[in-house]
Amino acid sequence: MEKFLQCTTKCPCNGNRRNAFTLAEVLVVVGIASLFSFLVFRFYFQANRSQTLLLDGLQMQTAVVTGVNKVLREIRNGRGFLVPSLNEKSTILAFSDFENNVVSIFPLKNDQMTKEEGEDIYDVYCYKTDAKSYSGGGSHNSKNLRHLCSHVKDISFQLSNSNSVTISFTFMKGGKVFQTISEGPLMNSGDVL
Repeated sequence: MEKFLQCTTKCPCNGNRRNAFTLAEVLVVVGIASLFSFLVFRFYFQANRSQTLLLDGLQMQTAVVTGVNKVLREIRNGRGFLVPSLNEKSTILAFSDFENNVVSIFPLKNDQMTKEEGEDIYDVYCYKTDAKSYSGGGSHNSKNLRHLCSHVKDISFQLSNSNSVTISFTFMKGGKVFQTISEGPLMNSGDVL
């Protein structure tokens, strides 16, 4: 019996026993493993790319909402519009506030973003000056500018009535364009006529 066990475990001449895989078996296993790895990595990278695009879109939407809200907040502190005239479109908005100042909101070209996007891109700024030194339009002292929003491809202001302005924004980042239209009312002074 001991001799029989030795022969079956050590004997290379036993027809039922194999010592290695054939080349075809190895190639099939390697092919299946490669295909499975390819599919898993492809799924992972597509999911990662989709997530990155989604996050970029959400970040841009957040920046758009924040920028629009900053512009509207400035307008709500106003008392009366100076520029543009009723039913006229302008890239500059100027209005007086309750402290006898003139507030101007206007775009300035951002050279770095313009280069990145291949189109003119602007930052929107706010400038406040007293009514006596206001010279009209978008004149300003660059030290007193307050940044409101970035990535603006186009902005226009149009008075819808004497107390409200319609603002058309076009934002651009990474070749994607976001458009929004907002209505900005002046703050009610509380005066009763």
